[in-house]
Amino acid sequence: MIGISIKDFSISFGNNEILKNISFDVQAGEIVTILGPSGCGKSTILRSIASLENGYEGSIYLNETCLINSSTTCNKDIGYIFQDYALFPHLNVRENIEFALFKLSTNEKQRRVDTLLKQFDLVEHKNKQIHELSGGQQQRVSIARVIAYEPKVLLLDEPFSNLDSILRAKTKLWLKNLIKELGLSAILVTHDQKEALSMSDKIGIIHNKTIEQFDTPKNIYKNPESFYIANFLGEVNTLPKFIVDDLNKDLNKTHILRIYDTKITNNINNYKLTIIDTLYCGEYEELILSFEKDSKCLIKIRLNLDEEISKNKELFLDINEAKIISVN
Repeated sequence: MIGISIKDFSISFGNNEILKNISFDVQAGEIVTILGPSGCGKSTILRSIASLENGYEGSIYLNETCLINSSTTCNKDIGYIFQDYALFPHLNVRENIEFALFKLSTNEKQRRVDTLLKQFDLVEHKNKQIHELSGGQQQRVSIARVIAYEPKVLLLDEPFSNLDSILRAKTKLWLKNLIKELGLSAILVTHDQKEALSMSDKIGIIHNKTIEQFDTPKNIYKNPESFYIANFLGEVNTLPKFIVDDLNKDLNKTHILRIYDTKITNNINNYKLTIIDTLYCGEYEELILSFEKDSKCLIKIRLNLDEEISKNKELFLDINEAKIISVN
């Protein structure tokens, strides 16, 4: 069942066109991530679904019902989790969650809040003020408050950006499981490629004001439709023309190797390299190298710290043709 469907969505602010002809669907129990650089209009999509932006063209459907294009419309089936959590500092944890349940009877409200406090591991914090909580705890309160009124759609606007790396990893796993358990249709907005790949059932990448590719994380990573998509999802090396010629590749396409598929060898071949710089990166070492045939052409490779390649000997590019990705 489709929870949210976006059809031919376009929006402009004055004469500034932000997005054009955006279309995608989100099934029940599915997480769709809208990925793109800062300022590309990702959050505008969420704000429009939540009726916080109006004046867009196209249609937004919730469970096959078209939402009214009006900033005054509010839909209780849509839950919005903001980057800054948007909690009330003058209310404690329990009161923040209760705020979403003002229409329920006192007994029903208490029952629902007690269930959420247990589900979100907040029982021992229920009487604390918001400033007494850690970032992760504040985020759980924010999500609990949204889940309290049982929305069918969850909108997530950079929800992990204020968390440290360890807490971010734990919270992502917890939230992903929660969305699946409740069968919500979730749209996540982020500029973090790893976050998108690890969290999503589908990813839509915005480029030039529209979604350039929409697919599963594995398909979009392995079969990018453009150089922009390939490079946005992870660093790549572009093969120079002399290698493309040698391999009889289509000169009208760009031929790339992902960083982790780019290898060097001490075995002599036609692609001799010179080390320009060496970068220690903790878990691995990066080498910047130039080609003897064209010193302006640079490539980057990553070596495990225990990888045995003698840098004192001549180095050559070791190409596995099966790893080459050809894009427009």
